[in-house]
Amino acid sequence: MKRLPFLPIAWTLAFFAAIVFTIDNLAGALFPNWWVMQKAWELLLPDFTFGTWGGFFVGLVESFAGGFLTAVLFVPIWNFFSAREERQSQMTPAMTPATQHHG
Repeated sequence: MKRLPFLPIAWTLAFFAAIVFTIDNLAGALFPNWWVMQKAWELLLPDFTFGTWGGFFVGLVESFAGGFLTAVLFVPIWNFFSAREERQSQMTPAMTPATQHHG
């Protein structure tokens, strides 16, 4: 198995989280009944308050950081189990088909 590179995964998750946060806040501004996600963001992100520019920018930074920190946990765990799986597969003898006997 291939090991995951940290930085591309970290930047991808960070930007993904920031984009999802931004789209969700835009949806909340356009559709007032979007209150479920507004409350979820307020629970997940300290100092985030929906409907204020200050709250938006605080939430944007926090969601970006959360995406990056997800990679801090995910990539080493993935690489650990990937390396372990690779070691185990190298220790297991390869299966070869039995030769056929004609008689």
